[in-house]
Amino acid sequence: MLFSALRKDVVNVLDFMERLKNEEDQNAVDVYLIERLRLELAFICTYVQLSYSDLEQFEVVMSYSRQRVDNLLRPILNDVDSNAGCQYNMDHVLPNLMGNIDDCISSCYRSTSSATMTDEQLNFLLLNLHHLSKYLAERIFPLEIHHEILQNVSGNMKDFHGLIVNGCIEHEIVQYVLPQFQFMAERVGLFLWHDRLDGDSRLFKLAHLLMKIIPIELEMMQICYTNLKASPSAEIERFINQLLETSPEVLREYLIHLQEHMVTVITVSTSGARSIHVVIEFLLIILTDMPKEIIHHDKLFDLLARVGALIREVSTLVHDLEEKSRNEESTDETSRATLDLLELENIELLKEDLEHVYLKAPDSSQWCFPMSDGPLFMHLLHRHLNDLLYSNAYSIALIKEEIGLVKEDLEFIRSFFGNVEQGLYKDLWHML
Repeated sequence: MLFSALRKDVVNVLDFMERLKNEEDQNAVDVYLIERLRLELAFICTYVQLSYSDLEQFEVVMSYSRQRVDNLLRPILNDVDSNAGCQYNMDHVLPNLMGNIDDCISSCYRSTSSATMTDEQLNFLLLNLHHLSKYLAERIFPLEIHHEILQNVSGNMKDFHGLIVNGCIEHEIVQYVLPQFQFMAERVGLFLWHDRLDGDSRLFKLAHLLMKIIPIELEMMQICYTNLKASPSAEIERFINQLLETSPEVLREYLIHLQEHMVTVITVSTSGARSIHVVIEFLLIILTDMPKEIIHHDKLFDLLARVGALIREVSTLVHDLEEKSRNEESTDETSRATLDLLELENIELLKEDLEHVYLKAPDSSQWCFPMSDGPLFMHLLHRHLNDLLYSNAYSIALIKEEIGLVKEDLEFIRSFFGNVEQGLYKDLWHML
């Protein structure tokens, strides 16, 4: 009951602040102060909901945040016409808000209940967590990819759960994955709480957090692909387009961290490890070096879902191998051969579909390369090798050393044609 009253007051106050920003006849309000107020209210609501998590220094931190809300409200309201405050009943709402914050902090400090949240409660929690992670990604750590990934994952979860609450997605479809949403929210909330108290090892902890929560996004993508991609709902269509925009980067980071984790906990000689590395490298090339422009637009989501499904399989295999390695269990040769075959078959099938289903046919001019003119061939090859060495593409990074060696050999061969090339340069420049 206390939290319901607090949530109602917060919604009313934030609605009032939005009206202030949009009313032309109102005195100019400080948008920065309003955003700070929104952030503090999101923080308080989040940790009132997660207070059962035995949060360190709960009462001290929450009381400090409560004081900041009070300090932010004063200058905002000083600039507001008193008639506007009366019109929206702020004289009643604001004292109630502060009183409810005090009551929630006091009661939550003694709470140990961790009951499953209702859809409405979870939706409110996901909304606030996304607001907190978005603020960190855009204002505090704008150059850190991990915070951007956290913002995208929490935003996707918030919007997906919103579709459930709004009735766009039937409960039966998502029933098995819903408990994981609260699990994800708790994980993100605990990370943000400890990050506020102590930022040490933040990036390491954030990478660990992403490893825990991105698999839930993989499940969500699978649901969208198998059950929702043909939905006529405009809301679902917008959400799938959002996934197309944000998920490639999320999946890429997950694969990179999964591979790093695998190197740490599984020896190279472990049965099946090599095949998994091959699959990861192949998927990273697709996610990193394949521009959307060369993929048929109506096949984009199919390809992304296919990659996501393979990542789910790889993730399961990695954790199985890790478990066997931890328990010092061995994988027999038959299992190893089966695993290698399955993974390599998956790659071959996807490679074939990339060529025949997903990728647009290349422009014929892209295939033109002089094969009969030796010096011209070597010149153009040398130029392209240079371009490759300066490329940041993931697939190129894997073989940069080899490219460098080929370039050195080519330069050695070209040195024998120096005099001949001098006579051809004039024609060459005309051709280029």
